Amino acid sequence: MVRREIEIDEESDRILAGLLQSHQSVEASVESCEDAHRDSLLAQKERGERGFREGRFTTWDEVKRRNDL
Repeated sequence: MVRREIEIDEESDRILAGLLQSHQSVEASVESCEDAHRDSLLAQKERGERGFREGRFTTWDEVKRRNDL
């Protein structure tokens, strides 16, 4: 494994630390949301996969046509 060390100034260090904390906070929020809606998300996934397996899917062109895009 290669290890590289980069020296940065204090302001950049504070900014990077803040970004890391924000990223961790966002990940925790997403995980919490996914846990709260797990059943619904799994049902949506299963419907999509079943539709694909059974050949029942809507093409992107059809979606655009239906929504006047």
